[in-house]
Order: sequence, then structure tokens, then C-alpha cells
Amino acid sequence: MAKSLLVQNKVIVEGKKTADQLTSKGYGERKGKQLVLDLREGLYLLEGKKIELVNEKGKKISPRKLLEYAQGREARFYSKYVVYKNLRERGYCAKTGFKFGFDFRVYPRGKKMGEAHTQWVVKVFTQDERTGMIPYSRMVRLSQNIRAKLLIAVVDSEDEINYYQSERITP
Repeated sequence: MAKSLLVQNKVIVEGKKTADQLTSKGYGERKGKQLVLDLREGLYLLEGKKIELVNEKGKKISPRKLLEYAQGREARFYSKYVVYKNLRERGYCAKTGFKFGFDFRVYPRGKKMGEAHTQWVVKVFTQDERTGMIPYSRMVRLSQNIRAKLLIAVVDSEDEINYYQSERITP
């Protein structure tokens, strides 16, 4: 298990062997010789004991501490993490979708970025959140523009997830 370093909102994986193994499974982004993970990927791998995490002073960081840290840096981090973890456990490669206005982009089961086109884009809501028809319509239209289907993931108070797939139908 390689040591990884928490730097602001990223986890830097040290060790070529570990970085290569994680890259082959669809984790992170290569930046030169380093593998850079977002906080969700880092937490997921830390919980699964695939990495060890330390801060810049060399102090070990537990999954709980990383979760607390991430929640302070990003709104609704926990709900998004629950969905990320669920998708990963189902065998999907989920990457951030911020660039497209979504929480995640998801690749077909068993495929990773570069091997297949995005199958779904995911927007995460809690059971208490609401959205209107105009933002919803924008999400559907945007997902169609990038040739993906929209998944709305609703996380309830018991961390159960309901997925709703939406697509535009034209007569």
C-alpha cells in the first residue's frame, strides 16, 4: 500500500506501481509521473485500504478525518460520495462531471475514460432538495448535447439511493 499525500482538494498518489494499478482501474488523472485523485476517489480508496493518506506534515489521515475535511470544502460532499461509492461498487467508472454541469459522468460497466463514451451524467440531490422544470429541462438538454443520458440520483435520510433516468423524446 503506497502512501498518498493530501494537498488542498486533491490526493497525490506516490509510487509508480500503485499509481499504475489505480490508473488501470479508472481512478484519477495522470499529471506527469503523479496520479491525482479527487477527494471522493481518495476517500473510497482509503476506506478500502488501497492507499494510506498523510498530510503535508506527514501525519496519517483516517477516512473519518478525510470525510470531515472534504465536507468542509464542498457542499453536499457526503451525498455525492454515497452515490460515487454506489456506482463504483456496481462496477462503473465514475469521474467528476463539473465541467459539464453535473456531479459525475459514468462510463459503461467495465470500461473507463478513453475506452468508451460517457453513458450517463449524474446529478445528485438529497430527498429534501427540489428543482424546477427550467433547470431540469436544461439538464436533460445538456445531457443530450453530449450524447449521454441523465441520471438523477436522490439520496434519502438512510443513505439509500433512487436513480431516475431522463431523456428527451422528440416526436
